[in-house]
Amino acid sequence: MAARALVSVGMRPVRPNDLDARDEAFIGKVLPLMNAMYDTYFRCETELEAEIPSGPVLVVANHNGMTGTPDMFCHMTAFWRRYGTSRLGYGLMHDMPFSVPAAGTWLNAAGAIAANRINAERALDRGAAVLVFPGGDTDACKPFKDRYKIDFGARRGFIRLALERRIPIVPVVSAGAHESLFIYSRGEALAKRLGLDRRFRSNVFPIGFALPWGLVVGVPYPHLPPPVKIHTRILRPITLDAPPSAARDSVVIEAAYREVIGKMQQGMNSLEAAKRHGMLPAVDRAAVRNLLRDGLVATRQTIMRRLSNSLLGKS
Repeated sequence: MAARALVSVGMRPVRPNDLDARDEAFIGKVLPLMNAMYDTYFRCETELEAEIPSGPVLVVANHNGMTGTPDMFCHMTAFWRRYGTSRLGYGLMHDMPFSVPAAGTWLNAAGAIAANRINAERALDRGAAVLVFPGGDTDACKPFKDRYKIDFGARRGFIRLALERRIPIVPVVSAGAHESLFIYSRGEALAKRLGLDRRFRSNVFPIGFALPWGLVVGVPYPHLPPPVKIHTRILRPITLDAPPSAARDSVVIEAAYREVIGKMQQGMNSLEAAKRHGMLPAVDRAAVRNLLRDGLVATRQTIMRRLSNSLLGKS
């Protein structure tokens, strides 16, 4: 059923600005496959501090892993598992993935729409939960050494939108996906020199390593992530206590931004400390250590037994 749905929907034209491209029947058909990937390949672990409020809400998440990031996949699957496929949800997505044959249409049918203010407002008008990654390519392509840093750059649009609409913000932090590749540098200066921000809405020209491309120089098609474990925490909703007019007040906007970022960074620090994510989570490392220890003990016992037998044989 899932395979037939993927083939059928993959032949449709992509409609990045059409909210009606979301196909609940398609989501229901592919969800068993996504559940299997969620549970067995990415071994996703999603913690919920509080329920996502009903009605329009901005779900604000950090972004990991360049263009083939598995964290969005895990967020979508966790949302449907918790609230069902009938609850309206959309995800704002960069233009590039829509151009990937078949995959762009699948994401579109799952609720992905082009990342712009108009689409966000239209989705909220429908009472939807709207997933946004304010950091965009800047956050997704941060160097490996900064993988635990919440980095939205100078972007404050999600704060203005929440203030204007008087809707809650639900912060989401996720760790693990950034270990599905290695990024040495964002290449922001080179991107600016090449004019990528004007031509492709890209502020980065990343340099690193990713499967199956090997060396990455610039933004390729989505990479193939190995089975990294994804650990996600959905934090408590934040209600910004300010009138809609505050959306034009830079002081209020900055204070609200610092509040959201601060809570997300605290949550991320907690995920980092737990070490339940990545290529070799703490529980797997413990299992490897135990396996090695048991192997060494068994090897030592075998050597001692053979030595003892050899000595007894000579006597």
